[in-house]
Amino acid sequence: MFEMRSFDPAALAAFGVLSLLWAAGGYLLAVYALRLRRGERVVGGLALGFVLFLTLANLLSNVIPTAAAYWAAALILAAWGGLLAWLKRAQPLPWREDLRDWPQVAALLALTLVFGLVERGLALFDEYLHLPMISLMATGDIPPHFYLNPGMPFAYHYGLQVWSACLVELANFYPWTAFDLSRALAIAFTLNLGWLWARRAWPKKAAWASLLLTFGGGARWLLLFLPVSVLVWLEGGVGLLNTGADTGSALHIALAGPWIIEGGGAMPFPFAFHNGIFVPVISVLGSTGAMPFMTVLLMLLIPWRLPNLSARLALAGLMASLALSAEHLFALLWGSLFLAAAGGLLAEPRQRKALLADWLPVLGLSALLGVVQGGYITEVVRGVLASLSGAAAAGGNNAYGFSLRWPPALYSAHLGVLSILDIRQLTALLAELGPALLLGVPASLFAWRSFKRGWWFSAGLGLAALFNLLFPLFIAYGVDRSITRMPGTTLWLWLCLALPWLAAVETRGQVIFRGLVRAGEIIILAGGVVIFAIQMTCMANPQNSYFIDSHDTAYSSLYWNNLPKEGMVLDRIAWRSVTVFGRPQKAHSSIYTALPEWDALLNDPISAASQGYDYVYMNKVWWDDIPEKNRARLEAPCVKQLPSPVMTDRHEHRLLDISGCR
Repeated sequence: MFEMRSFDPAALAAFGVLSLLWAAGGYLLAVYALRLRRGERVVGGLALGFVLFLTLANLLSNVIPTAAAYWAAALILAAWGGLLAWLKRAQPLPWREDLRDWPQVAALLALTLVFGLVERGLALFDEYLHLPMISLMATGDIPPHFYLNPGMPFAYHYGLQVWSACLVELANFYPWTAFDLSRALAIAFTLNLGWLWARRAWPKKAAWASLLLTFGGGARWLLLFLPVSVLVWLEGGVGLLNTGADTGSALHIALAGPWIIEGGGAMPFPFAFHNGIFVPVISVLGSTGAMPFMTVLLMLLIPWRLPNLSARLALAGLMASLALSAEHLFALLWGSLFLAAAGGLLAEPRQRKALLADWLPVLGLSALLGVVQGGYITEVVRGVLASLSGAAAAGGNNAYGFSLRWPPALYSAHLGVLSILDIRQLTALLAELGPALLLGVPASLFAWRSFKRGWWFSAGLGLAALFNLLFPLFIAYGVDRSITRMPGTTLWLWLCLALPWLAAVETRGQVIFRGLVRAGEIIILAGGVVIFAIQMTCMANPQNSYFIDSHDTAYSSLYWNNLPKEGMVLDRIAWRSVTVFGRPQKAHSSIYTALPEWDALLNDPISAASQGYDYVYMNKVWWDDIPEKNRARLEAPCVKQLPSPVMTDRHEHRLLDISGCR
């Protein structure tokens, strides 16, 4: 079902103990530190333990080996929760009461299994980036360096990948199955925590609201209702980019066809039902997946008045996890919380003591952790400080610059820049965003009421949602498709914050208005439902990744992290060998740009020995592309073929040791 490099009962048992430690610590913190409500402590505690475990493990990996960091993080959480329980021993642990919530845990496990099987059948969204990074992280490279140029720091959000690396290193999973399970667990947590938040905000329709938060997305498919003549008119101002350009030569052609993308299943996704801005949580499979969403929902469950120091430390850890998994949300939420708290001080001086005691430690510690723990923010700050000091810093990777965008526009990953001042582009943009855009008003009003009542987190979320929309409207990024996550985050946050208003409409609104709102909810859900239906068909046909086949799996079982630590493996597909063997190679100057000498190395692999390579991972496709004279050089006595884990044609897959050819 979920393939492993080797089945080791002792390793799995140890991994189970590790998981129980952080889970128990999270539960005890939920009870005694954050004091979550009855019915929210079990799943909320598991989510709290999971996120804090990743934050601590990543932080400790800066100073100690990763295996030790995982165990230290789990033990710290268990000891922290245990100490609180001992100090609060006069307050009995409500475990009998919480046992009633076992269906929530069962749902969490079942959803993880379902979405894990779905992910096993998909290999979407930049797996060439995530899988090699996870493979290197599992060998101890946390914070990770650039996997295709190990001397360069890597500015990337890798929060969920810490868990994937833990699965690879301690439980013997392959990087691809570990990433599948990690993304599935984050989606399952989002569904469960979304239900808990919806049970507060919209008690009578909690399940429906949870589906909105997990399956809700844009509504590009509404363009299908336009006459072809109108679509052709739209095409005069709306182009197709990236996989959109691969899908069709014109918008009306693309809308009527399957989405052309690597890593999909046997049944393709309809292009009209996917989206280039607001993607359903079930389909946020790149980056850190659904982890930022589950973290926000968890923080929404925390009381607005933090009862003790442990609660402040735990919330600071959750905030720091956002810095590692979604730096755009962390930065704007941090600033929004600061503004909300500062505004609260001005509006209600009597709250000054509580505000300073609660939020100053949270904001200060989370900012400090965000700067030092690794990831995108750490590397950007390091580069800025080096520039200001005039020191020569090691070149970073994957951090791009910003520029002014005019006229105001939002970028769609499939349709490009869509200006709000061009009627054709605005029409396409409104379809991309969908009816969730209309929830901005009630969501912002809820945030304003939260501010007046001193509910700083929901007030800060409302302000952060506005900033996440306004920033990309006027600012462009070096890789502009990466900035689409900002307006997508806005729409999702508005869904969260508008649930109380939707509940009020359901109970007190006029019949016609209730019907319109319900129609809008169905439109928001429709794309996600279609996508999920197709995702379910992928369960029957598991795949590793679009660049990993069964031979690669066999080689990984035998050689992953077993080659010399400094040994580089040359491969025609650069990120494949990094994923399979857990060894970096010096191949690219950036994710998208190969080094000038790269083509020459592929043309004459034996010359890689003089460039620091020790191995060549050869297959028949590459062998046939090499000039005959260079093929002969690979038959030299200095080339040694390592034992093959599979019986194949001698040129199908081979691992050659060329270290003796220098």
